[in-house]
Amino acid sequence: MTSSPTRILTIGFAALSAFALAGLINAPVAQAQIKIGVFGPMSGDAAAFGISERNTIDLAVKEKNAAGGLLGQQVQAVYGDDAGKPEQAVSLAKRLTGDDGVVILLGSISSPASLAVTQVAAETETPQIVIGGTAHKITEQGNPWVFRSAVPDTKLAGDLVDFIHERFPDKKKIGFIYVNDDFGKGGFDSFKARASTYGMNIVAAEKYTRGDLDFTSQLSNIESSGAEILVDWSRYTEGALIAKQFKNKGMTILRFGCDGQALPKFRELAGDAANGMYYATHFSVATAQGIPTAQVFIEKFRAAYNKDPDFVGAEAYDAATATFAAIAAAGKADRTAIRDALRKVSFDGVRGKFEFDAKGDPLFTTHIVLVKDGQETNGRTK
Repeated sequence: MTSSPTRILTIGFAALSAFALAGLINAPVAQAQIKIGVFGPMSGDAAAFGISERNTIDLAVKEKNAAGGLLGQQVQAVYGDDAGKPEQAVSLAKRLTGDDGVVILLGSISSPASLAVTQVAAETETPQIVIGGTAHKITEQGNPWVFRSAVPDTKLAGDLVDFIHERFPDKKKIGFIYVNDDFGKGGFDSFKARASTYGMNIVAAEKYTRGDLDFTSQLSNIESSGAEILVDWSRYTEGALIAKQFKNKGMTILRFGCDGQALPKFRELAGDAANGMYYATHFSVATAQGIPTAQVFIEKFRAAYNKDPDFVGAEAYDAATATFAAIAAAGKADRTAIRDALRKVSFDGVRGKFEFDAKGDPLFTTHIVLVKDGQETNGRTK
């Protein structure tokens, strides 16, 4: 019996269809993913912060996925570079919560960028955990979608004042230099308020614009004011320049800084001009010996990247841990359910017991570091 060309063609299509169907059945099925949005300055003069954030989130996500993921799904971190700019952070947050479909936002590092995104979090009803922004007003707006891994500047500055009073009770005249933005002004206001309770006086308050290079005028004003202590509330780039210019001027008064300088990049850029400086930070390998969870984290980070984690890494790791715990407790990848679960998370973090207070801030004891021979040492034991 001969077959018509039409019949042969029909059989051919049927065979091809069956083959394709069999291929689809036997092919591995793509596993659904739970997406978390992560943003920070991956470029620009604050890139060291963003790189630390990304490295740590990568580590946390890999660990979680290797352990089976969440709710039977793998976790995917979707990253964005805000370059430390509020307008860029807002654009990223809108993309992450819109087209990318993330269930939570982790970021940013800078206070201005973090603060700007809180409005996107509210409008899109997406929980946000600020990684590094310390401006106290971030969590004082009554925004129910906003949480924070970093302690606010009110506590960071207050704890630094307490330390100065305890260690150097006779020093009462303070010269203060700070960057003129939410981060710097928040640190200055918080420090000044706590300092007044000990009879300390701000005898010189000098500000500058982010990106400035020459600080000799501000330092000269502080020097002529009779200040016994210099407090520098800067990020690491400007902070390193201030440290160098401080040394070049032959100034010798006690120096204190903030978490903006608490990165290896500050010590790298400042060189030996960083020696002798105290600063407040959220975490340091030099001050974490008594925290078992921190020791495990430090070893895992060293194994992955052949270097020690910094405070941004610790903040990011705790934020990731809180995120995973909230998603698991929520039982579904739902933004509102995750937000509600975040209010109840409690675990041993790398900086101590981690829980959010009523405003969304964590409660930790501020670490105080002293730079000696280019390395961080425990400032409370020196």
